[in-house]
Amino acid sequence: MRLLPSKFVSGLGLCLALCSPSLVLAQESSLTIPHIWSCSNNERFITSGPVNKLQVQWRSKSYEMQKETSLPGSMRFKHHDSGLDLVVIGPKAMLFNIKTGNRLADECKTVAMKEGKEAHLLALEK
Repeated sequence: MRLLPSKFVSGLGLCLALCSPSLVLAQESSLTIPHIWSCSNNERFITSGPVNKLQVQWRSKSYEMQKETSLPGSMRFKHHDSGLDLVVIGPKAMLFNIKTGNRLADECKTVAMKEGKEAHLLALEK
């Protein structure tokens, strides 16, 4: 049996004491539920998993994207081997191939974003 690091246990205790159950459940569901992004150029992709190891399904392949430094109010994820580059800003996301310099998908939104809500990935960062 492996013991958890004391840092983790104290942080977990603090969260259990202060976090509302609905906030914790909302964050967990945002990590486990796949989010389908529909794009203006009739493309789509699916994201799932935690922000630090975001899984992107694009054209029948799955990519583990690494979070990159980005400007405030935006997020950027890259898969260096393939060149995929996902940029999420408030009202939309765009998918690029940085190796070829092509924009693969533009004006991408989840169903929640089409209803006026913020991208779930940006909400998880708050």
